[in-house]
Amino acid sequence: MKVRIVLSLAVLAALSACANVKDVRDRDPVFYGSTQRTAEDYTQCVADAWKAQGVNFKQTAVRNGFELVQEDSLGVEAVLSTIHWKGKTEVRLSTRIARRDQSMIEPANLCL
Repeated sequence: MKVRIVLSLAVLAALSACANVKDVRDRDPVFYGSTQRTAEDYTQCVADAWKAQGVNFKQTAVRNGFELVQEDSLGVEAVLSTIHWKGKTEVRLSTRIARRDQSMIEPANLCL
């Protein structure tokens, strides 16, 4: 009986560590800014830089922009949102795990 409880708790702990896009997007951003570039141009610039660094991500279209979502085995690690509105593109990068923040922030900043 105790083994079942321990296994159940272990599975529950592993599942609770998983994060989805909404969880990470709702966190305080580690980087934000705005640019005159279109959302598509800016997103492509960051995507090219992340790809050169070996970051695995998915690009998805969202209303008026794009998102780059970086995942690992425990779920979503980072979300870069680019939304074009009123002639400028708003940029927001949120991460769940701090160990890669700087390597992801630098290209986001340089592409502004």
